[in-house]
Amino acid sequence: MRSTARRRAGATALALVLTLAAGACSGSDDEPDEPAAAPSSSAPAVPAVETTVVIGKLTGRLPKPERAKVVAAVGAVVDGWTQAAYVGGAYPRRDFADAWPGFTAGARALAKRDRALMSNQDIGHRIDGVELRRSRVVLDVLSVKQRAQAVTARVLVGFRTTGQVERAVRVQGRLYLTHGDGGWQVFGYDMTKGAV
Repeated sequence: MRSTARRRAGATALALVLTLAAGACSGSDDEPDEPAAAPSSSAPAVPAVETTVVIGKLTGRLPKPERAKVVAAVGAVVDGWTQAAYVGGAYPRRDFADAWPGFTAGARALAKRDRALMSNQDIGHRIDGVELRRSRVVLDVLSVKQRAQAVTARVLVGFRTTGQVERAVRVQGRLYLTHGDGGWQVFGYDMTKGAV
C-alpha cells in the first residue's frame, strides 16, 4: 500500500514537472506567464443529462404558446418526481417520504405503498450514488376549447447506481396528470422498474 502511494506521488510530481517545463518552453516575451494547471487524477466530468419533453398525440386544438406552457409545466412535475424519487439527493439513505412532489394526496398514498417501484426505497440504503443516463417524456394531451385539460406523460428514465448495488435501472410507464388550482398534478400512474 505504501509503495502504491509513493508511485502515485512520484507520478504526480513527474507530471507537474513536465507540465511546468512545457509551459516554460512555449511562452513568448510578449505574453505574461500563466500558472500551469495541476494535473487532475479524477475522471472526466460526465455531462449532465437533460430531460427531453415533447408533445406526442394531441386530441383537440392547442395553440403553440399553450403547447410550450404544457411542455414546461408537466416536464417540471415529472422531473421533480424523478429527482426526488430516483436520481437526486444524498445516498445512501432510507428516507423517501418526500419522493412524490406534484402528486395528489391519493396518488401519493398509492406511491408510498408502491415505494419500491415509485422510488429507490428498495436499494437506497445500499447505494452511494446515482448517475442519470437517459430521461425522455412524451406528452399525450387532451385539449378542450384550446386549453390542455389532461395529460398522459409517457416516461422513460434510465440511470446507473454505484455502491453495494451497481446496476443499470430503467423506469418506464405512464403518469396521468390533470390541471387544477395548484397547477398540474399526477393523479395516477402505470409504471415499471427493473434492472437492464
